[in-house]
Amino acid sequence: MRRYPPGFLSLSASVACERFGFFLLTSLLLLYLNERLGFTTAQATDVLGCFIAATYVSPLLASAVTDGRFGIVRGTALGYIVAAAGYSLLVAESRPTMYAGLTLIALGAGAAKLAPQSLATRLFAAQPQLHDRGLTLIYLLANVSALVSPVIGETARAWFGWPAAFALASLSLVVASIIIQTQSHVLRSVEGKAGGSSDSGQAHGSGSLVMLLGLCVLAILFNLAQMQASSTLLLWTRDNTNRHLLGWELPVPYVASLHAGLVLAVSPLLARALLRLKIMPGLPTAAAKIALGMLATGLAYAPLVVAALLGHGGSLVGLGWLLGCLGLLSVGELLVGALGPSFVLRLAPPTRGGRWLGAWYGSTALGYWVAGRIGGLWDRVPHSLFFLGLAVLPLMGAAVSLCCHRWSTRL
Repeated sequence: MRRYPPGFLSLSASVACERFGFFLLTSLLLLYLNERLGFTTAQATDVLGCFIAATYVSPLLASAVTDGRFGIVRGTALGYIVAAAGYSLLVAESRPTMYAGLTLIALGAGAAKLAPQSLATRLFAAQPQLHDRGLTLIYLLANVSALVSPVIGETARAWFGWPAAFALASLSLVVASIIIQTQSHVLRSVEGKAGGSSDSGQAHGSGSLVMLLGLCVLAILFNLAQMQASSTLLLWTRDNTNRHLLGWELPVPYVASLHAGLVLAVSPLLARALLRLKIMPGLPTAAAKIALGMLATGLAYAPLVVAALLGHGGSLVGLGWLLGCLGLLSVGELLVGALGPSFVLRLAPPTRGGRWLGAWYGSTALGYWVAGRIGGLWDRVPHSLFFLGLAVLPLMGAAVSLCCHRWSTRL
């Protein structure tokens, strides 16, 4: 078994626990707002979009705390506890406590997002060849959490009610805090170390500025399409899809598990396909991979356009249409969501990498907010037209990515 630096496995386990609570919440939140608290569809999608957007803005606030004497490890442990308190407020099942709880969860998630990249980079300073493998392990554990948490959360909700599901999420954050504090002496000892080498010095002058701005636009278009897996696709599954399989009805929140499971299943197949693409001269550069990811994200909604036309008049459509959509969304997530931040750091000047990474996450937050607003159209426009719009926007992003790719090949 490959040996990782002391403290790394504890860091990975704490991230997995934090992601367990977060994905449990996102798989249930839209339905909780709509079915339990009486929010309209438009209001529920808007709240969901604002909440997820806030989790990408809050790291900017958390960094002001963790960069000082407080430190990353203490800030992360505190973030876990703050988020745990937020989940516990959701147990009250009222609108005021819901807003307060989501605010605390977003703040806690901000501190949690800083830990993996910052601490892993320092832990692997003496073994840079293992850095990417370490981050891959964290990514894998996060997706495993995304796979199992909706199933466990929905089971707890069905058997014991909504409070039980949120209590489980709160408990997972408490466990995350305990895990990271057991190795706090090891992790805090590496906080002062400089990070490993970065690719950010590979910027190409003024050309990279155009590409970075293009990537920020792309982040908006990508995430407004991807977020529908946690919002309108749940509504589509609930109201328009035949969910019966061999006499068993698929619970709606399990859609989030299907998405995560497809990410895990597609990942090795996609890696093998990309290795073959390298045989072609100049391919695949990061820009070309991202263009392919945007293309997959746009095409993901084509099956649902057809399904919405077939189901016009209220008839239910088969589950296969949804699986086709989620499969292509998984390809987009692996190519754009995973590669985007590293590509930004490669293009940015060495002294401005953090600023441009903040711009990427800010654009991501804007994309989620716009996605929530777009979700408000679900009950106002034909579903076929709604899905067609979601297909067109990422395809526009694919065009932007191709322009970036051509620009990079000329530099």
